[in-house]
Amino acid sequence: MVVGLVPGFIVGVREGVEAALVVGIILAYLSKIGQRPLHRYVYLGSGIAFAASVIGAAMFALFVGEFTGTAEQLFEGIAALVAVVVLTTMILWMMKAAKNIRMHVEQRIDTLVSRRQTTGLASLAFIAVFREGVETVLFMAGLAGAATTADIVAGVGVGILFAAFLGFLLFRASWKVNLKRFFQVTGVFLIVIAAGLFQFGVHELQEANHWGLDGQVYNTKFDDVNGNGVWDTGEPAILPDGLPGDGSAPSAPQVAGSLLRGIFGYNDDPTQLELIAYGIYWAFTLILYWSIRTGRIEFVTRPLRNLWAMIRRSPTPAGVEPPAD
Repeated sequence: MVVGLVPGFIVGVREGVEAALVVGIILAYLSKIGQRPLHRYVYLGSGIAFAASVIGAAMFALFVGEFTGTAEQLFEGIAALVAVVVLTTMILWMMKAAKNIRMHVEQRIDTLVSRRQTTGLASLAFIAVFREGVETVLFMAGLAGAATTADIVAGVGVGILFAAFLGFLLFRASWKVNLKRFFQVTGVFLIVIAAGLFQFGVHELQEANHWGLDGQVYNTKFDDVNGNGVWDTGEPAILPDGLPGDGSAPSAPQVAGSLLRGIFGYNDDPTQLELIAYGIYWAFTLILYWSIRTGRIEFVTRPLRNLWAMIRRSPTPAGVEPPAD
């Protein structure tokens, strides 16, 4: 079903185009300075990185199917939260640093070419592509419970192919791309997906550990006995968050709900804890983005450092050595 491919497609396009843009900058600058013969090292590094990323994605697809029950919920919850932390940080950094990427890459190429370090040139291309591959696999792991593995892999694959086509056009036609604007726009889409992943991760951990918001046991899909359920639009089928499990043709509400789940993390029966987590993620991300844009990152990092200092100063249980400085 095409609906299930959407989240993976968005991730594949964003990460693929990001890698293609950096590789395109390297190739274009080498041509500009009369070093076209060095293109082969860029292709070599990019090819190795792509192969390594594909192997990583294949291992993920095989690995994720080994879990069932509580282990599956724990894996999906932890994977989603790790993906959110790493990718949110990278997205916000890229939105800020994008305008200087071309300058930094060109300066690095000048250094490598002047020193005749062809392996360094291949490594530069490898890092540019492999980093995006790692981010893609992280997102795939985070999306594991929001869509089927087949849909995730297919969506990412189609997105990467589309990104490769766009990258080819950008390089061959020498289109001018406003990198800062590109990363800002696509970054917003990924932040939206990451917010849904954060909510989904909390949901999976809540189910695995039977957490209720007020300490009571959470053990049903819509648990209004314990006061954890907020709404239920899945039964009756007002706006369910999934497609039919029997392979039958989906209804319009099921298609809409699946799209909302894949892109925004929509849940047709969320708990109070999920909605609170969703709101906290958006509040923290907006504050972090504002602090980066205004150069006031200390506004965010100082409380975190203070919290870490408090943890390190906390009394150590008898018989346990305190952490070394």
